[in-house]
Amino acid sequence: MKFLQLGLITIIITSLGLGNCNPIKKSDPFSDNLLLLLLLNSFATARELDCTFSSSGTDSLYDDQWHLQNYGQLGGTTGEDARVKPVWDQGYSGNQVIVSVVDDGLDIRHEDLAANISISTRGLNLFNNTFNPSHSYTNSFHGSAVGGVIGATGGNGMGVRGAAPCSKLVGVNILEKSTIFTSDEYRAMVNESGRVFISNNSWGSPDLYGWLWPSSSLWQQGINEGVSLGRGGKGTVYFWAAGNGANGGTVASPTLVDNANFDGQANYYGVMAIGGIGQNGMKASYSESGANLWVVAHTQGNNASAYTTAISTTDASGGFGFNAGGTGGDYVFSNYTRRFNGTSSATPLAAGVAALLLSKYPEFTWRDVRELIAYSARQNDAFDSDWTTNAAGLKINHKYGFGAIDAEQLFVRANTWTPISASFKTEAMNTVSPGTSIPDNDLVTGANVSYPVTSSITYVEFVDVEFTSNHTYFPELRITVTSPSGTVSVLTELHACRNPLNNSGCTSGNTSIATMTGSSTYRFGLTRLLGENPNGSWNIRVYDGGVGDTGSIQSIRLRIYGR
Repeated sequence: MKFLQLGLITIIITSLGLGNCNPIKKSDPFSDNLLLLLLLNSFATARELDCTFSSSGTDSLYDDQWHLQNYGQLGGTTGEDARVKPVWDQGYSGNQVIVSVVDDGLDIRHEDLAANISISTRGLNLFNNTFNPSHSYTNSFHGSAVGGVIGATGGNGMGVRGAAPCSKLVGVNILEKSTIFTSDEYRAMVNESGRVFISNNSWGSPDLYGWLWPSSSLWQQGINEGVSLGRGGKGTVYFWAAGNGANGGTVASPTLVDNANFDGQANYYGVMAIGGIGQNGMKASYSESGANLWVVAHTQGNNASAYTTAISTTDASGGFGFNAGGTGGDYVFSNYTRRFNGTSSATPLAAGVAALLLSKYPEFTWRDVRELIAYSARQNDAFDSDWTTNAAGLKINHKYGFGAIDAEQLFVRANTWTPISASFKTEAMNTVSPGTSIPDNDLVTGANVSYPVTSSITYVEFVDVEFTSNHTYFPELRITVTSPSGTVSVLTELHACRNPLNNSGCTSGNTSIATMTGSSTYRFGLTRLLGENPNGSWNIRVYDGGVGDTGSIQSIRLRIYGR
């Protein structure tokens, strides 16, 4: 079973399919085998056509796209946007950058997408085993909305424009499958990775359950291959939606449910987890916090009823898609929607900004892109109490990661950037098995474990924390990690929990780490320590915030990535 985040809506994809939907008709010209064969024969030698774009060009719905240029037109804070226009004005718009949209399909015939569909890179449809990534179901739209945020054609006098309006898109349809196998996940991550610069993934583990969801070893292998071998060895850059489960929906108190670190894909070293902020620069209530967040990008904020504050983008065209034409306050013309939201829309905005960067600096590796985004991020919501500074001088926040992605500052930083030349190292530290009991119902003292690190790595790029416990009710635990430099990271907090098998409340004994993951160990990810030296004494502290359930810290192991 796999779940798909559609904005704030979570659709459970089961063996029952996606509902009463009609597949593409046989008469569809893009289902014609001969045409597909001709297209495939051109892939091996084709070069993407250069695109000419001027930010002064017209797109009929551009004024609604406050996330690209916010001058308060819809009541938001002036300047609270992705700051892409100054980059467009320098002449950079994503030319020759290929972005993979891994989703529920991509409408390659859409009037505002067709010109930016890659001609050198094959799409992949894991639903019907073809190279045509288009949607098969009439109610599928998500991938086309994502694609529009990244690379809708700009200045063509119609519709919307993407953050990188000259980037080239390649679709991977994985989410229309009723059963997604780990082999599908692997294929989706490595499809055409030799050509793909950026992979956008606005999907992930289920929201609003408060459970820990591991990533498969095959999916991890795909990411590992993508960052090490993709793009001629420079690495594919993977973006991942942080998730929309933070506010708990209708779950009883405590309302906090999901943390981005509960998703074993969003907290993996090879991806950047992206959270969401609204047009006032503040966290959208649903956007999941986490010590694994990289940055945040703009999406619909906390006024869920005012879709003017959501994201305007492409919808699947014609009778397909989300917008039936004027329903729910949407556009009358059904090829577009003004109601796209969630971290699903924030993630492609960040991916589009990265495409701008790589159109000027195609030689940058995936590590260069990640660090440049972190070092250039803007401190949004500056008065939030969680902001602190790590030992490398980076502003960090569990809600916002390193801050809001900022295309203008990204280019400023890139102008003086020295590409990372040091080899990427991974070192697994020794396992510590303290067997320390976690005091019951104690949020003051907790259980403490000191963890010594001696490593050849002196500059942290990412840290895994592998934590093993036999505690019988994981949702009542709070776990913190303190680095040798004194940076504190919260891995998990007290939270509500639902059983995904029957949608009931969780009960004691069935929500231990062992039950949640199939083993007693779970891996958390840390981005907040970027640039710090990992050598010295670490501190892991575990608190229990409930009565009755008990357990101990059985083992801890750190895996450090860096140089």
